[in-house]
Amino acid sequence: MEKSVCPLCNGRLICVDDELVCQSCGYVLQETIAAPAVTGKKILYELGSQMDFKGLNGDSKFSGIGESSSIIYYKRLSEHWLKTSKESEEYYCMKVISRVCEKLSLPENVALYAFELSKNILSKKEGLGDISVPTVCLYTLIVSCKRAKISRISIKRLFKTFKTLGYRVSLASLAKVSCISNMAIEPKPVEEYLTTVIPAIISHPMISERLKEHYLSPVDYERKLYRATVAVLSYVDRIRRGGHNPYAVATTAVYAGEIVLSKVESRRPLFSQRMVSECVEVAEYTVREQYSELFKEAVCMLLANLKA
Repeated sequence: MEKSVCPLCNGRLICVDDELVCQSCGYVLQETIAAPAVTGKKILYELGSQMDFKGLNGDSKFSGIGESSSIIYYKRLSEHWLKTSKESEEYYCMKVISRVCEKLSLPENVALYAFELSKNILSKKEGLGDISVPTVCLYTLIVSCKRAKISRISIKRLFKTFKTLGYRVSLASLAKVSCISNMAIEPKPVEEYLTTVIPAIISHPMISERLKEHYLSPVDYERKLYRATVAVLSYVDRIRRGGHNPYAVATTAVYAGEIVLSKVESRRPLFSQRMVSECVEVAEYTVREQYSELFKEAVCMLLANLKA
């Protein structure tokens, strides 16, 4: 027995064991095959289209779903293909955030927080102008990742992921969202990037080979390099770091930490400025300039104190 079309792919629905199943995608419709209620409202598969959102139950929610902040709740919304612009916009927003979080393996709490922030921003639609929903999602994911202290996800990586998935976002639009929202994107401290930069450098094939000549394991070297880098950073005033990309500063700090470590252990440095720039995609001239401006003096001061 054939019934209407699938709300997901518009494929044909057939009756299998008293359930409506899409022949194309295998989607199982939640509604049972029963006669419409006396109210005159037709069930979804008989309408061949969507029911009104507020007609689902008395309080504008789906029965048994729980709080509206639940991912399950918003997924259920998507199954009913809501007609109203607000719900459609929220569904699209949820879909974008879910795709990006799945691509980057981000935890669910990051997705939920980003979605709640997105709803707050979208409620100020009159101030958004021509800003797209994906741009709002990008901004809220940046804020959410910083709140969760996920240092492996940078703004550049999020931006690139949105582009890869086909979403049209721009830095100019991102700046507009930042202006109309009351959530400032504060840069992470340089120290928080070290756990991302150091493993990226150590994973370089040539550096890994050189490690074997001096250390029993990469973990041993990683710990020593981290401590040396933090020590060098303690000699660089935080005010002087201002105006510099913290990720780039962290990269240069790791290079400075290796210089200190090589001097202490009386060996040649395991990597050069060029190798560092290749590992973490920071320009070599940036590492060179920042080392001269911020770290060269700090390295000398630290080594002098170690010898004293």
